[in-house]
Amino acid sequence: MAVSTNINEAKFHESRRAFIIIVHHTSLPQNPGLMVAPANSDISHEQMLNGINFYSRELQDILMKSPRGYCMNGELCVYQGFSGPTWELVKSNYKIVQQYMPDLCALFNLNNDSNMYLGVRVGRVGSVWERINKTTIGNFMHIR
Repeated sequence: MAVSTNINEAKFHESRRAFIIIVHHTSLPQNPGLMVAPANSDISHEQMLNGINFYSRELQDILMKSPRGYCMNGELCVYQGFSGPTWELVKSNYKIVQQYMPDLCALFNLNNDSNMYLGVRVGRVGSVWERINKTTIGNFMHIR
């Protein structure tokens, strides 16, 4: 497992549990689905993807198109993006996240009343970025 060179970034990554839902990618024979970082790991989403041999342009493409996020303190944050000041989950990926929600809830001990955020404002590396578009898991599951 790679170790972060930024102490604040490593502490943040250890305080949350990261996941990524990889949507179809041309270099994959099939959709690999949900990847979850080990508990108490400082691994980043990029490092998770490097671990399955995605680098550079492919990695950026997956980060732009695939929902990812983390659970921290009983709250779920889901987003996608790689550039720009705001990374938000796009509506076309809501259904994919909804399909994996039972797994996410079981893994992170969440329920319909748990808070969920559908984006972040990009901030300083190592800090908790402002989470945006707050809802609950129950409300999110009813969005069509």
